Amino acid sequence: MWTVRVSRTFSAAHHLKGVNGKCEQVHGHNYRVEVAISSRTLKQPGMVADFVAIRSKLDAILPDHKLLNNEYQFNPTAENLARHFFKKMSRFYPVTKVTVWESDDCCAEYSAD
Repeated sequence: MWTVRVSRTFSAAHHLKGVNGKCEQVHGHNYRVEVAISSRTLKQPGMVADFVAIRSKLDAILPDHKLLNNEYQFNPTAENLARHFFKKMSRFYPVTKVTVWESDDCCAEYSAD
């Protein structure tokens, strides 16, 4: 099994509902999103998928410089964002995991399992 990963960044603001703390206030993050795509076979010329094409698809779905609460009907936690990006990217590739980093030391993952 081969796995490739592509990582992209975006900046956005959000406020979280139901957390009873400072995160209920509007605040921002410099997010990093990593998409893992796996395959048991390689396409010609020997790749799981073209990195350039993956980056392009990922860039197209990332909500750069947006208020996430205005973009989505769900509470924009890192966990919910990971699931959302997983579903979007799975339309194009056999995605196995999406990781959303809110900071250098905090992330959430969503996988097919």
